[in-house]
Amino acid sequence: MNLSIRLLALACSVAGAAALPAFAAEDHSIYYGSRAGMHLTTVSKTGIGTAKAVIVVKHTPKDAKAYCVGYEMDNSMACVKRAMAEVKVGDRVTGNCRKRTWTDMYGQSYAFEGRMKSTDSMADYAVRDMKSGEILDGSSASGYGVALTIFQQLCPGIAK
Repeated sequence: MNLSIRLLALACSVAGAAALPAFAAEDHSIYYGSRAGMHLTTVSKTGIGTAKAVIVVKHTPKDAKAYCVGYEMDNSMACVKRAMAEVKVGDRVTGNCRKRTWTDMYGQSYAFEGRMKSTDSMADYAVRDMKSGEILDGSSASGYGVALTIFQQLCPGIAK
């Protein structure tokens, strides 16, 4: 029975994980992935809504604990230490709101191209991966939710 409860909890956390980045704009966390608890602490914000928007972030033990408990279902200090050692992200996200471009904590650049014109996509907005040239398809696997949420925090009011 305990295994069934754990599997149900895991299924719920995975199913809800794709929605988590959408809440980041409200709770002021910056997400680095789509799984439960994959967020960073905001240290400072400057130039929000301008051509030089910057949000400085830090991966803290509290963030690692949120991931361990929320996704791994592991309340141990060993999990926190492992997550702290494994998560390798930059210390900031940056954006140019005039050009509607931004760079995430991995150094990956994106461009916001407005409302999605295709009805074949799950995405509301066209977000282009500048390295590949591809438009993200709206799935959590494409990184759409994480990327869009970062843009929304750097450049509020453009993608509502």
